Amino acid sequence: MAEGDGINKSAGAPTICYAARYVINQALGRWVGLAVCCCLNVCAARAYAESGPLVRIDSGTLEGAHFGPARDEMMFLGIPYAAAPIGDLRWRPAHPPVNWRGTHNAGSFGSSCPQADDPDMEALKQELQTVEPYFSTRTDEDCLYLNVWTTNLPNNHAGAKKLPVMFWIHGSSDSGSGQLPPLLGPALARKGVVLVSVNYRFGALGFMAHPALTAESPHHASGNYGILDLIAALQWVHRNIAKFGGDPANVTIFGFSAGGGLVCYLMTSPLAHDLFQRGIIESSGCADIISPELKTRASYWGGVGTAEEIGLRLMQDLGIQDDPDALAKLRSKSPKEIMNVTARDSAVTFEIESVIDGWVLPEQPAKAFAQGRQLRVPVLIGSNADEATTMIEETLNGPPTLANYKAFLRTQFFGYTDDVLKAYPATTDEEARAAFLTFGTDYEFGNSAHMIARDVVRGGQKAWFYQFTYTAAAQPFYAGLGAFHGIELKFLTGWFRPSRWGNPNAEDRKIMNLVTGYWTQFAKTGDPNGPGLPTWPVYDPNTDLVLEIGHNVKLRPTPHADRFPLFERSLKARLDAIGH
Repeated sequence: MAEGDGINKSAGAPTICYAARYVINQALGRWVGLAVCCCLNVCAARAYAESGPLVRIDSGTLEGAHFGPARDEMMFLGIPYAAAPIGDLRWRPAHPPVNWRGTHNAGSFGSSCPQADDPDMEALKQELQTVEPYFSTRTDEDCLYLNVWTTNLPNNHAGAKKLPVMFWIHGSSDSGSGQLPPLLGPALARKGVVLVSVNYRFGALGFMAHPALTAESPHHASGNYGILDLIAALQWVHRNIAKFGGDPANVTIFGFSAGGGLVCYLMTSPLAHDLFQRGIIESSGCADIISPELKTRASYWGGVGTAEEIGLRLMQDLGIQDDPDALAKLRSKSPKEIMNVTARDSAVTFEIESVIDGWVLPEQPAKAFAQGRQLRVPVLIGSNADEATTMIEETLNGPPTLANYKAFLRTQFFGYTDDVLKAYPATTDEEARAAFLTFGTDYEFGNSAHMIARDVVRGGQKAWFYQFTYTAAAQPFYAGLGAFHGIELKFLTGWFRPSRWGNPNAEDRKIMNLVTGYWTQFAKTGDPNGPGLPTWPVYDPNTDLVLEIGHNVKLRPTPHADRFPLFERSLKARLDAIGH
C-alpha cells in the first residue's frame, strides 16, 4: 500500500495467518496449522474492535475511532493543524505543526481556545455522555486543532470516488469550539460528505492589533490571527484530506453567526483564494458593517477609532507601559488576565473578528461585495425569523429600555438615527423591546443576508436565499423565542438536547432531512436541489423571493425588504466618512 494511504491495524492479519499456516503445516501438519490460524483470525477481529483506524498525514500517523456502529463510520479528533500559538507565537500567523513520531491518538477532542467560563457547558457535557462521550470542556491556549468525520477511508473503499468536503467554522466571537454544535460531524458525514471542523483563535488572542505587532510583521499588518488560523486549516485540508476520502478540489466552507461572518471575510481575502469552492453563511455576514481599520479611524461596530488603538487600550488596562518590552510583557500575561480586560472595558472589543490590515483583508468587505471583488463562488445564505429574541440584552449592553434602545441607535446610525426610529418606532420601554426585536433581526441578520445574496448574483454567481421560520412552540424552554438565533443548528445535527426540546417528532425529523439534504447537496454539486427536496430556485434580485423553511416550505417575498435601503444609506455614509 502506498505511503500515506489510510490503513487499518487489522489489515496485516491475513498475511500473518497465511505465513503461520505455512510454517505450522510444515512442522505439525495441516489441521494444527488451520486451528492456529483460526485463533489468529479471532485475535485480528478483536484488534479491529479494540483499535482505531490509522491514517498517515504530512505531520505523522493518526489513530482515529469509530463514531457509529458501521465499520466505515470513522472520526479523527484533535488533529494539530498548526503549532501551539503560545509564548513567542502568540499574536503571530499560525506556524506549521510539529511533526511527531509514533502514533497520535485522535480519538478525543483537543482543547478549545481560551474563553470565559460557561456554567452550561458542564451540564451539556453530562447530557451528551450517552451519545458523544468524547465531548470535552477543556480550554487552553494550545488549541489549534481540527476534527474529521468520514465514511470513505481509502483502505475501506478501494478506488472509491472522493467525497465533497464541508469545513465548519463555529460561531460566537468570544467562545466556542469545533466540537460545537454536538454531533454535527456524524450527522453530515452520514449524508455523503467528509466533515471537517476547526478551532481558531478569537477575542483578543485572535484579533488584537497593536503598533508593535504591526512593526514586527513582514507584511506590516496585525490583528487577523483567527482568520489566518482558518486559512492554515484550509491549507491543511488541501494537503491531507484525500487521505480521509475527501476531495480537496471540492470544499464548502460554512458557519453560523460569527462563523458565518468569517465565511464572508474569507470570501474577501486574497489569501483564501483557491482554498474553497462554495460558501454557506448562516445568520451573519460582513457586507453590511464597518470593520476597524489598522491605522485609519473609522466608526466600526462597537466603537470609533483604529484597531491599533484598541490594542493600546488593552495594554494600558493591563498596566503595561508603551516601551520596547511591551510585546514581551503582553505575551507573558495569561489568557485569563487578557479576557478579564475585555470583560470589564467595553472599549476593548473584538466582536467583529476582523481588521482591515491591507494584507489579510485589503479593504472593507462592504466595499468589496458592492463592487464585485469578492471571491466568485456560489453561496447558500439566510437567517432566522426571530434572531434577536435570545440576544437583546447582550446587544444593548443592558435591559431593553427606551433609553438603551435610542443610545444603541445613536452609536450605529449617527445622522440616520431619527430615520431608523421612524421605521422601528417606540415611546415606552415595552414598545422599545418589541421594536428592537424586529429592528435587531432585520438589521443584523435579514438585511445582511439579503445584501450578500444580491451582490453575489450581481457579481455573476448563483445564490440561494432562505429564511428559517420553524419554531419549537410546544417546548416550554423555548416559549416566546420563535425561530431564534441558532435554532437551525438542531436540524443540521439531529440532536435537539432532550432536557430542553424533548424527543424530535415527525415534523422535526422532516425539517432535519430537508436542511441536511439542502446543505449537503449544495456541497456536492453547488446546487441545493436534489431528489426528494422541494424545489429551491436561484435567488433573483428582481423578484426578491426567499425560501421559507418552516412548518410550510414555500417561496415568499423577502420580509421587511422595504426597510433595508435605510441601512444601506447609513452604511454608505460611514464608508464615505473613512474615504471608502
